[in-house]
Amino acid sequence: MTAALAIERLEAGYEPGLPIVRGASLSVAPGEIVAILGPNGAGKSTLVKAVAGLVPVSGGRVLLGDSDITHTPAHRLVHAGLAFVPQTENVFAGLTVAENLELAAALTKAPRAEREAQLGAAYAMFPDLERQRRLAAGRLSGGQRQMLAVARALIARPRVLMLDEPSAGLSPKLVAQVFAKLAEVRASGVTLVLVEQNVKAALALADRAAVLVEGRERLVAPAGELRGDARIAELYLGRAPSGVAAATPVGGR
Repeated sequence: MTAALAIERLEAGYEPGLPIVRGASLSVAPGEIVAILGPNGAGKSTLVKAVAGLVPVSGGRVLLGDSDITHTPAHRLVHAGLAFVPQTENVFAGLTVAENLELAAALTKAPRAEREAQLGAAYAMFPDLERQRRLAAGRLSGGQRQMLAVARALIARPRVLMLDEPSAGLSPKLVAQVFAKLAEVRASGVTLVLVEQNVKAALALADRAAVLVEGRERLVAPAGELRGDARIAELYLGRAPSGVAAATPVGGR
């Protein structure tokens, strides 16, 4: 089966010759949820930003299905089927909920009837947003703002949705609400990749998890096997876990 998203020996960073992502590999199956975990400074956010076309790539490649998207500009990736929700500044705070979604629909350049269908689907999945459609996005709660960011990304009907720290700054109750919505998004046929510091919540949602250390995946396993696994703590503390001598590629890539 062709992977929905395949990252192969990727090297990326903000400055030439100073890679933050150092040969990371990850393969995500269609319809799967994969969480990217790891200590601060491991390169998790840089990895997804590089895939999203926001950080220069100096080596390796990224495949979206059968298409090589390694050096594709971010605005073109949206039309290719890849969407990205950043951790911050992911909605237009001065615009209403409706205006945020209508702008996202307009950028798809789809016929009007199709744009209306996209908006209807967004409101159907996120009924709280429909009730708040005339409210400025900056006045939403943290959880509602995160759901608006996800809804905006889904307007383009991506095959793969990547999220950077979707639980950041949220209370446990709001984290549960946002993650429940992400499970619904997956059920609609979208493949999810999320960077997370909330290990417990991420492992409860994901099918598999990859632990990134120093820009490279050091451990990849089914999420259920990693709950309570001492290897997670060892990697977060910077020690090689027992029985893991090298990076473990996902899906044999």
